[in-house]
Amino acid sequence: MHWNHVVALISLLLMSPLTVDAAEKTCRGTEVKELEDGCTIINKDPLIFRDLKDEALIKRKTETISIIDHGVEVIETNIESFDYLKNATKISNKEGPAIIFRKNRKLKRFNFGGLKYLKGDPVDVVLEDDHFSSEGSSSSQSFHDWMFLEHISRSTHQRTEKCSKQFLEVRTTKESSDEDFKIPAIIAMSVFALLCILCVGLTIFCHRTSVEKNDKKTTEKKDEKNKTKKSSEAGTKSLEKSKSPATETPTKSKSKSNPKSAEPTGSK
Repeated sequence: MHWNHVVALISLLLMSPLTVDAAEKTCRGTEVKELEDGCTIINKDPLIFRDLKDEALIKRKTETISIIDHGVEVIETNIESFDYLKNATKISNKEGPAIIFRKNRKLKRFNFGGLKYLKGDPVDVVLEDDHFSSEGSSSSQSFHDWMFLEHISRSTHQRTEKCSKQFLEVRTTKESSDEDFKIPAIIAMSVFALLCILCVGLTIFCHRTSVEKNDKKTTEKKDEKNKTKKSSEAGTKSLEKSKSPATETPTKSKSKSNPKSAEPTGSK
């Protein structure tokens, strides 16, 4: 029985690496509807989201993806919310942006809830003639999605600077210069920069306020201690003063009575 346990344990140890390898499936990037099922790692080419009419098919193709090494492109869709990569933990690209949103006409939200690593070259995220440019500056929910990606980008690059140029680029192409993308893009960038400045300013203000409150509390405590000390000293002094006459009175009365008692009775 003992040897059976040993053999089973050895077999388990030998088989476990094979099981892990079998669970990983590396696929070449392509349009998502043409992707193989069960892919966990996407490399060599970008993963492209273009025709997303068959939502069930797209979700089945993307639900197992955790790592994308050659970027993601979301192009010319009619969706309002992009949540097909919420299980992805890493999106990177050494030859371009990690994520590109291009000419999506209705995009308002995106969900990358599982993301831990975001890195592109030279920028991480690009919005090109995209509806999200205007939505991100007018909707608090869209801005929240935006700032989540900014946080992941900042954490990946290990930088303290918020809203870095390395995180986001908003582009308007020549083809769309006569359309309604250019002005919203400028507004989006301006609002984004302004909100970042406000966030930084608010953080500094809160920190200073907290420090001032702590200093005020410390000063008040010191004042209270000083007042208590002074009052105790004053009480001690008053107590000493009240005691001193009582101790002197018997001495004086005694000294006055002594001369009389010292006079001889026969002198009268």
